[in-house]
Amino acid sequence: MTQEETVLYFGYGSNLDAKDWNEWCERTGRDPSGITELEPCWLPDHRLKFHYHSRLREGGAADVEPAGCGHAVPGVLFSLNSNALANMDKKEGHPNIYRRTNVTVIKGDGTSVEAITYRVQPDRIGDHVAPTSHYVGLIESNLIRNNLPIVDLKNAIENNDKSYPVDHLFVYGTLMSGEFRGTTLEQFSISEGVKARAEGALYHLGDYPGMRPAKNERVIGELHRLDDVFTALQSLDRVEGFYGFTSPDSLYNRTLIQVEVEQKMIWAWTYFYASEPPAGSKINSGDWRTL
Repeated sequence: MTQEETVLYFGYGSNLDAKDWNEWCERTGRDPSGITELEPCWLPDHRLKFHYHSRLREGGAADVEPAGCGHAVPGVLFSLNSNALANMDKKEGHPNIYRRTNVTVIKGDGTSVEAITYRVQPDRIGDHVAPTSHYVGLIESNLIRNNLPIVDLKNAIENNDKSYPVDHLFVYGTLMSGEFRGTTLEQFSISEGVKARAEGALYHLGDYPGMRPAKNERVIGELHRLDDVFTALQSLDRVEGFYGFTSPDSLYNRTLIQVEVEQKMIWAWTYFYASEPPAGSKINSGDWRTL
């Protein structure tokens, strides 16, 4: 890897904070350059944990561990050049304390990319260790700065494994109220569908539509709040033909996007059509109900 080449890195702990990074580099006599903050993002099928005691932090240090359907850790996507990657390896104690790991990350527009992150080595994991208020503040302030929820952080502090930081679902086709699959969603929704819109393009695929990422275009749909996120998404994954974040065979890909509702932006699960839609199938109105 040359100085000019870069890798994508998912940050979720103290590395969200530029001041903390610069202070560490200054203490260790390292060049802090080569790290570029790109955008807020999510690590799906993982949850945040504090089960490693850091002498430097004088308390628990953050880790991410694989978890089931509906779990997701909010964070920030960075670009690292070779200098920054070497420094990040050193800061994280790779490979002895934290180890560098390849993961699939959901970007802010709902598309997925491959990135690296760092996870605590299994032999370093112990019981829950409470983090210091200063360390929590580093993470919390940067999540808020990036318009990301802090519920996953709070659950990790309380050692609550039932962490589902996103409990909303955006639908735009046959799962909407009154449509032929609307009753499928009703059994999992604890709220009436609220009119909402999201960035993307809508396509007519016969008996149902499909949404694809697109800049400066809007899809009209409904926002629902889910009761049991795990059960709801498992059932809807089967309906939508989603087989996992790394599967090439899914009909739709479950993803996370920001949805506009009542002049607010809310993170929500939704399903993107996984293939290129047929030519001429675009619904220009962005509304399945007004073709």
